Amino acid sequence: MVGTALAPLLLPPILLFLTVDYDRGSTAERGKVVAAPHDGYDEFSGTIAKGIASRLSWGHVEATGFRSYPLRHWFDVNRPTERPWRNGGFLDARVTSDGERVHGEYLRKLRLAARVSSTAKIPFLVEIHGHDRHVSTSHGSQVQIDAIELATRGFTLTELRRLKRRYETLVQDVPSRYRVTLAVDRLDRTYVLENWRVPFYFYANGAKRTGSLQDDHVDHALHFELPASVRENYTARTYYTRLLAKLVDEVSGY
Repeated sequence: MVGTALAPLLLPPILLFLTVDYDRGSTAERGKVVAAPHDGYDEFSGTIAKGIASRLSWGHVEATGFRSYPLRHWFDVNRPTERPWRNGGFLDARVTSDGERVHGEYLRKLRLAARVSSTAKIPFLVEIHGHDRHVSTSHGSQVQIDAIELATRGFTLTELRRLKRRYETLVQDVPSRYRVTLAVDRLDRTYVLENWRVPFYFYANGAKRTGSLQDDHVDHALHFELPASVRENYTARTYYTRLLAKLVDEVSGY
């Protein structure tokens, strides 16, 4: 079953065509859902999320178009914040009534896709995001962070070490030119990339404090931040969709 809903009608007219779609999947086991809350901004995150969900027959949620520089709106979707446009730029993220309504719709669709009640925790949530992170070196040059960063909720350190080892095995099936490092929030405060030690960045703290990764909403969660090299190249995207489907399927059985 597939459902589509427009963003809440009280939003400004330009937002009325933004959507949060969901698919319940066909798995006999309830509670597993893959989501892309920033589709259209994190390029191809929706394609990857849908591909993973399709391979596993899990529920699927995709929020489209909620971040746009040209249209001057920015909703975080997986948390109740937005960045208002003022004087030619976006302000810092803040909780707003519109942000809360968008986030509430996202949570509602997550639960529908997971086939749990409107007040129940989601047993297992996977969110697919994208990044284009660069860091400055001591020599003044810029290094592109061509790595996957994974924020987590609900796993023991032993389970996370097992997850990382499994990734390192699965990635051997990816052609070497497309392979990227995986860094995990509670294991890797820093990691080595191109002979530089890089600080872990994407902890998803906002989503953990006030959004979809709160304890009130999920038991277990994996929040993947995928670099452009994984998302924007068709061949790499195909390999990593297959890899991530295998990985999250195995991890969901821990």
